[in-house]
Amino acid sequence: MTQSTAPSPRDQIDSLRDQFQQEQGLPYLDLLTQALVDDMCRQGNYPWRNRAYTPWITLGLFLSQVLSDGQSCDEAVDRFQKFRSDRGLPAVSTETTSYCEARQRLPEELTWDLVRRVGQSIHQRARASWLFHGRAVKIVDGSTVVMPDTPENQAAYPQLKTQAPGVGFPIARILVVFSLAVGTVLEAAMGPYEGKETSELALLRQIIDQFQRGDIALADRFFCSYWVIAAYLARGVDSLVRLHQRRTADFRRVEMSAYFGPTLSA
Repeated sequence: MTQSTAPSPRDQIDSLRDQFQQEQGLPYLDLLTQALVDDMCRQGNYPWRNRAYTPWITLGLFLSQVLSDGQSCDEAVDRFQKFRSDRGLPAVSTETTSYCEARQRLPEELTWDLVRRVGQSIHQRARASWLFHGRAVKIVDGSTVVMPDTPENQAAYPQLKTQAPGVGFPIARILVVFSLAVGTVLEAAMGPYEGKETSELALLRQIIDQFQRGDIALADRFFCSYWVIAAYLARGVDSLVRLHQRRTADFRRVEMSAYFGPTLSA
């Protein structure tokens, strides 16, 4: 049997990242346009002054920084110097203070808004051949992230109760809906890892309106829930999930009342 040599999605992502790292300056600014960032800032009422480190520039620098091997602020400023030099602009200070302060001024909501807007825009332009029989498949999946151990993070995203104070990190639960056709994030929700209404199902309730009539929802067995299936059906959405390990499926007896009446079963 001939084995497929097609690169995995992870390999494709790493290849794209390596390509951007080899370019000088700020290549991400070609994807994240100034008009888009400025428009999102105005919509969110995020004021900024016309200075060297605008929200557009700062986001481009931040993306280059976190996706680089070194991830240093000095390297980010060096990239900015190259960017300005190529355009005949005067050099900025080599100190990283201004860049770090500009990064701190970026509203967290702005990043989320840009992720949603860009992801949905690309999804809407997907070719018909990338869809499943003309229908959009949207994948929902959850994960956890750890954050710096600051008092603010501990208050909003407390660590596990089984851990002694001072030896654990704040943990957040994140749920993401992304497009199978193009791989972009369409919607996301984040909340504490523990406590009331903090499960992936609770996060799904916050963003389930992302699924629209005709969509197909694809998820793992954790979402094999009657509530989830019913919520999808109420929106005209079909779902495909693995059977939960605690549920039994007896196909010898299938309820048919929804199709043939309230008393008929097979």
